[in-house]
Amino acid sequence: MKNIYLYEPSIASNNTGDAIIVEGVKTALKELLDQHYVIEMPTHTPLSNRYALFLGNPDLKFVCGSNIITGSLDQLIHVKQWALNYATAWQLKNAIFIGVGAQKYQKCNLYTRVEYKKMFNRDYVHSVRDAYTERFLKNNGITNVINTGCPTMWGLTPEHCSQIPAGKADKVVLTLTDYSRNTERDEYLIATLLKKYDEVFFWVQGNKDFEYLSTLKGHEHIQLVPPSLEGYDHFLNADSVDFVGTRLHGGMRALQHKRRTVIIGIDNRALELHRDFNIPVLNQTDISQLPEIIDSNFTTEVKLNTNNIRKFLRQFDIEY
Repeated sequence: MKNIYLYEPSIASNNTGDAIIVEGVKTALKELLDQHYVIEMPTHTPLSNRYALFLGNPDLKFVCGSNIITGSLDQLIHVKQWALNYATAWQLKNAIFIGVGAQKYQKCNLYTRVEYKKMFNRDYVHSVRDAYTERFLKNNGITNVINTGCPTMWGLTPEHCSQIPAGKADKVVLTLTDYSRNTERDEYLIATLLKKYDEVFFWVQGNKDFEYLSTLKGHEHIQLVPPSLEGYDHFLNADSVDFVGTRLHGGMRALQHKRRTVIIGIDNRALELHRDFNIPVLNQTDISQLPEIIDSNFTTEVKLNTNNIRKFLRQFDIEY
């Protein structure tokens, strides 16, 4: 039996989307993880060298998705996704990365390039979630990477997507992003949903999303979904509902539950997934098209790169 470390962004996270990502990784690796002893480690909080030495070296270590790839491994700048510093980065040596993405369009500094060459295990092919991240890493010396998309979308097969309604539901669930506030955009979004749907609900994916919603016109007409992943799942299962919102993995969860979805693309993550895999994303610059999209019938056709997903998983004797 092997010891496996999972470095997870969901531990101590203020964004439930990270839990959705980690669940997707664990589902993808289930055949492997069920046979071995698994220890779950954080990426958001500082690592302890003393505890790492106590645990010893694992047989395998996986970095479990999210927009964790940065051009600067500087703990003073990146207080969340990579709580690494010069003294602790060695703990990620020879890790295997699955479904990771770049935080933004960026350049990579020399220190970070050197550290990545230590972190990315040379004996395995690594999985990234979009073509931009693949290019970014290859341009910085990490050539053993393939674009598989995010593991949260690996179940969005043609058979699955064919069961997602094409027509509008009577209800809609909305998400907003507290760290990307745009009052004009988001008040237009709220007004549109209140006009087009009989009932509008709000799911709090980040810990400051509700605080932001409360500052926007029309919020008093919106009902709340329990602010947990369990509560969100129950809501999505209970009745026919659409998803419209700026939270990428809130939208991915809705797609997993076979709900008609429009993700408002506010950064590179959603836009790249739309470009690569046809995830249903509307660029925020085109938000005036939202009323027409809501009223229309549209099919959800996610274009998975099944060959790359299989190539990654077969390294661990997992069939996709």
